[in-house]
Amino acid sequence: MNKNDLVTKLWRKFPDFRRKDLEIVLDLLFERLKTALKQGERIEIRGFGRFLVREQKARRFKNPKTGKEQILPPRKRIIFKPGKDLKERLNTPAKASLDLGTQTFRLLIGKNNPTFRPILRKRFNVRLGDGLSKTGEISNEAMKRGLLALKEIKGLLTQAETEDVFAAGTEAFRRAKNAAQFIEKAKTELGIEIKVLSPEEEAFFTAKGVLCLLQKKAFPCLIIDVGGGSTEYVLCNDSEVHAWGSLSLGAVTLKEKCFPVDEIPTLKEIETAKEVIDQSLSPIKNLEYAPKEAIATGGTASCLAALDLRLEYYLPEKTHGHKLKVAKLRQLIDKLSKLSPQERLRLKGMEEGREDIILPGALIFLGIAEALGLEYFRVSETGILEGLLLHLYEKDSNISENN
Repeated sequence: MNKNDLVTKLWRKFPDFRRKDLEIVLDLLFERLKTALKQGERIEIRGFGRFLVREQKARRFKNPKTGKEQILPPRKRIIFKPGKDLKERLNTPAKASLDLGTQTFRLLIGKNNPTFRPILRKRFNVRLGDGLSKTGEISNEAMKRGLLALKEIKGLLTQAETEDVFAAGTEAFRRAKNAAQFIEKAKTELGIEIKVLSPEEEAFFTAKGVLCLLQKKAFPCLIIDVGGGSTEYVLCNDSEVHAWGSLSLGAVTLKEKCFPVDEIPTLKEIETAKEVIDQSLSPIKNLEYAPKEAIATGGTASCLAALDLRLEYYLPEKTHGHKLKVAKLRQLIDKLSKLSPQERLRLKGMEEGREDIILPGALIFLGIAEALGLEYFRVSETGILEGLLLHLYEKDSNISENN
């Protein structure tokens, strides 16, 4: 990492600042550090470490080339002593979770010492479910895309020296008749073992990830993940799950059913999509408890939050906890429905590879909101990935305790 990398990271995290201003701030910081060290001051950064200046006395030495004895004048040496927290972080092994969805493969590498800390997040738009609803199989092209993504993921896992991985297959793997073929290739060619989750397990891990890492929430809450091939929901009260389920309706499947052509959608297509959604929502309409809050997680929710905030770059720290009001959701749907997928790519906040399925995904969220009379969704950037990773650390903790 160099200065330019730091400026870029800061700029993406604080897009309201000009890049030039952030460069000035960094220059001032480095200049202040240099001045302090020149004056022999000790610099301590909590959680990171200390910079110390040590005086080294003059000493004699023999020049290996000439054999003559010379005097090395006194000089100052800068010593860095890492803090306890930094040492523990560096020495804690990393673990990873993989959410292998119908639309996107998502990777999370993190550590849990003393609290959960993500190291790397990455998404891969593989479109594994392309044509799945028609053929019942993962196509050869989609399989190639998925395996290529896993190959890149394998490299990232090796680079991070990851010691344990939980790779979870969801709806596409449950539905595809040839899913076993993909799973076998992933294992033999890349050494990645995929566990296909049941809908109940998927709901459990999603709730675990959301509830552990989202601060503001009201109970009972309804967690909703509009995926590519299905929509998962969990009604819970803190750690107690009241109801869960999976709707066989997702952004990709709805797109293939109601928006087959990648052009500006017609009013008839939108109305048909709304009817299909309404017919699929009976389980949510008949929940035992009315939720006090709805939490939206997953790629569709993140993209809608980014569109609402008009972000230049995907910034999870901006979208996490964002209130997506239903009134704003309707406005977004109105805007998206007047654009072709290619035109949507020009919108601030649009994720490339999601431009043709964001409207179907948004319509599903709107259908849920209208069915339950919701005023907003709180967007969570945590979900199944975090739930899977926390499970790995808890599993290790239980093993240690039993020993």
